[in-house]
Amino acid sequence: MGGRLLDFVRHDDRGRDVTDSAEHHRRARARPAALRIGRSMRFAFSEEQELIRKSAGELASRLARISDCRDFAAGKEPFSAALWQGLAETGFTGALIPESHGGSALGMVEAGNVLEVLGGSLSSVPYLGTCVLAAEIIEELGSDAQRDEWLPGIASGGLTVSVLGLLQPATGATGSARGRWAPVLCAAGVDILLVRVEDGANQWFIVLPPDSAHLVVEPMVTMDRSRRFAAVRLNDCLIAKIQRLAAPLQPALVSRLQAMAAAGAAAEMLGVATRVLDMACAYATERQQFGRPIATFQAIKHMIADQAVALEGLRSAVWAALWTIDHKPAQAVVAAALAKATADEVATRLAVESIQIHGGMGFTAEVDAHLYLKRAQLDRILWAPAHFHQEILARYLEDLA
Repeated sequence: MGGRLLDFVRHDDRGRDVTDSAEHHRRARARPAALRIGRSMRFAFSEEQELIRKSAGELASRLARISDCRDFAAGKEPFSAALWQGLAETGFTGALIPESHGGSALGMVEAGNVLEVLGGSLSSVPYLGTCVLAAEIIEELGSDAQRDEWLPGIASGGLTVSVLGLLQPATGATGSARGRWAPVLCAAGVDILLVRVEDGANQWFIVLPPDSAHLVVEPMVTMDRSRRFAAVRLNDCLIAKIQRLAAPLQPALVSRLQAMAAAGAAAEMLGVATRVLDMACAYATERQQFGRPIATFQAIKHMIADQAVALEGLRSAVWAALWTIDHKPAQAVVAAALAKATADEVATRLAVESIQIHGGMGFTAEVDAHLYLKRAQLDRILWAPAHFHQEILARYLEDLA
């Protein structure tokens, strides 16, 4: 699709000039076309958001072939450079970047559309870490000079970032910090790492290149061969001597970033779950036993029907969380925890059952089903393990009691 799609979205969306004092203070966001909150929620994408989904899907179908994902980790690329360039050329890398720095100033719903497509295509790019989390961190905590230096690079696709310590900061003796994080996506191939560190009563994000003398980045072999991971260790370093973002990190922003990470990861897992259900339906329709498709067998029909119900529940949770981050920030932590906890269970279950529906062939390497199960299993622990989100929900329910 010619031109920058997000430029069209930005200029055509009539809802962008409507403000809401309850929303996040930094920028007005593009709004979903049909959404009602009360006793029930109805969500439908606007024409522009559907255009984003279509464009992202076309891009992934051209540049994220499953054959390339089968053993991506064995190659030399830290991530798919061709797909990353395609995301930049269509403007997706600047979705959350302010217009003043070359972005489109859209919202998490728009970014979530891209993330869902990337998950469903088993793509290997640092979109969530760079274009969502790092963009938010730099916009909120960076000085004017730091924003001018890094945000245009993210928007153009010229700068990639990994974020470390979002759940647990690096700590140490007063004035120094050390820590270890694993697995970290694309850590060896990004341009900079933003590392959350604790220094007495304050917390900061320090800025380090992957080849810094303070870091040890060791490649990790995981079950998910469609991406490259690393274990990253921060050795004792004097925080005062390391470049850091201008403003200290506040608890409210920590919670917001954790919610963005959880909801973004859940959107990727929604893509995985959608794809494995489509694969199961297609196979069950084509595979013949006793002279008829196995999709006509009651056991298969019931399994697929249950999967479809679970998938719709996950879809509702994910899009509610993404919308809430932009429009109801006070509710974002709980909504994101619900989305990620649901995604952890549903995406993994649907991937397992898709293998079962494929029968004996489903357990072979030639069938793609196992690739999605491995992706879902790794996504369960990225950005926070399941129990982290379950504890948030438990505390919320306890407070309601």
